[in-house]
Amino acid sequence: MTDLVLAHDYLVQVGGAERVVAEWAAGFGASRVFTLAYRPETTFEPFRDLDVRASIPSAMSGQVERMLPALPAIAARTTVFGGDVALASSSGWAHRFRYEMPYVVYVHSPARWLYAADDYRLRLSAVRRAGLAVSTPILRRGDAEAMARATAIIANSEVTRERIRLAYGLDSTVVHPPVEPVATDAAPPRRALPDDFAVVVARDRGYKNVRLAVDAAREAGLPIAVVGSGSETLDDPDAGVHGLGRVSDAELCWVYRHAAVVIGAGREDFGLTVLEAALEGTPAATIAAGGYLETVKPGVSGAHAASATVSDLAEAIGVARGADPVAVRDWGRTFRRDAHVARIERVIDRVMRSV
Repeated sequence: MTDLVLAHDYLVQVGGAERVVAEWAAGFGASRVFTLAYRPETTFEPFRDLDVRASIPSAMSGQVERMLPALPAIAARTTVFGGDVALASSSGWAHRFRYEMPYVVYVHSPARWLYAADDYRLRLSAVRRAGLAVSTPILRRGDAEAMARATAIIANSEVTRERIRLAYGLDSTVVHPPVEPVATDAAPPRRALPDDFAVVVARDRGYKNVRLAVDAAREAGLPIAVVGSGSETLDDPDAGVHGLGRVSDAELCWVYRHAAVVIGAGREDFGLTVLEAALEGTPAATIAAGGYLETVKPGVSGAHAASATVSDLAEAIGVARGADPVAVRDWGRTFRRDAHVARIERVIDRVMRSV
């Protein structure tokens, strides 16, 4: 039995990448995770049962994104040890760790702050944007050198595979992320929602395009529930916008099950939420770009908008609502954990035979 250890950038939020790592722990039976920072109270609960080893002291874990200038050095000094092979989940940092064994890097996206800087910089002050622009060439060089050391590279989608090729000149194997129901039992959120509503699940960051989803739902005549950190600021029930903030998995499951449609408006590398909703029979209306081209099957699990505009996305919402819930569920099941684990195992087997 191969002793597999896991690595991830930092475990401080409840995003799609963190959910993938939680599914790895369950699917592979792995018990150790190396990371830059860990905040048990703000990430997925299953990590509390694992041996999580963080490089940054817990008292500073809530400030990890503010520590950007220091993170390359901290990542380079984060040593991963104690196993036969490592599986690293990276959106910019875990591939920089120091590995004492062969390791496979699962790339959610090349670092947005280096290779999609316009998206990332939307959240930064003018001073921090200027500092990042000046340091980007040096940081890219170190980032590329770190990625080149990986024993094997996996991309989470064809979109990401192409971005890896453009950023690093390296090829990778595509294995879609594992998608499981977010909870077995559903519980209604703490506040009531309308009987008929749309949902968008995303932290309110520029590239997530939450406001496009909100405006499209309004044009389609649907109230919308917005789930994710920061969505409280969008709350305006009189205008049909219900900013729920962070919710529990059971509450998210309920929202998925009862929503008429889930909306995807962001520039996503994969788009996990539309598949989580699909497992509950809820179709998706998304822009026709990025990972949504792989996670939404028009005419089966939802619809793509003709363009990333309010009117076209609103039209896609109307089309998606006609999807058959049984077909939507069947599509979602093709992305379940067992298939994902089997594909990752084949990559790991090749790695172990080559060393």
